[in-house]
Amino acid sequence: MKSITKEEITIIEKEYFKDLQEIKETIRINQNKAMVIVNAAMIMTYYAIGSIINQRKQWRNKYIERLANDLKEYGKGYSKRTLYYINRFYEEFTRDEIVQHPVAQISWRSIILIMSKYKDHIKALWYIEEAYKNGWGNFNFKQIYLLQIGSWIPFL
Repeated sequence: MKSITKEEITIIEKEYFKDLQEIKETIRINQNKAMVIVNAAMIMTYYAIGSIINQRKQWRNKYIERLANDLKEYGKGYSKRTLYYINRFYEEFTRDEIVQHPVAQISWRSIILIMSKYKDHIKALWYIEEAYKNGWGNFNFKQIYLLQIGSWIPFL
């Protein structure tokens, strides 16, 4: 059996680390793709739930309280507060807006934050577009809202 030289070990190590970096990058890219797909599915699920809740407006508070209690098996994502936001989300946006604008491409927390801070529908859509284009996260929205400076931020 032939022994490996130091030079061969160096080459193998370099190739290994190159392969490792390529594998890590592939994982990161595909994890991000998966998160976007899951997020979009969640947003559309919330929209469908909002549609159902909205059909029972006359039962509003008690209905949402009971739903929150009966949906506990699905986790904290269906609390009374979240169900109110889900209903508001349905009332605020049309299915076409969700598809035509990157509404389903930003986080649910960002959508809630935008809906909470910007009651004007046009402003909300603008911030959703900007969040998507600029990769703004929840922290960025809070900073932008609190700072309220810069002529590049309309509507403030």
